[in-house]
Amino acid sequence: MTNISRDQIQHLPEYQRLIHARRRLTWLLSAMVILVYFALILSIAFAPEFLGTPIGSGVTSIGMVLGMGMILFCFLVTGFYVYYANHVLEPLTATIAKKVGHSL
Repeated sequence: MTNISRDQIQHLPEYQRLIHARRRLTWLLSAMVILVYFALILSIAFAPEFLGTPIGSGVTSIGMVLGMGMILFCFLVTGFYVYYANHVLEPLTATIAKKVGHSL
């Protein structure tokens, strides 16, 4: 096992890429979810009559569809995160662990 300090690890280019990729992903996905959530909440606050409008001749309203859409959107964001973590973040982590001499 290689004796490498925390400062040396933090200066590895792979570590820098990992931190940058993770930070960018965190801010992007958080902003997207917050934007969609607050858009729905603001529409509930300022346009409740629009959200209560039935779709077609049924009892399902626009608000129900938008609420389910938000849930679906969150599932998609989670799926994207899992894909990105498996294909970008994990390989960088494995490369760093290999350079340090630590097995995952």
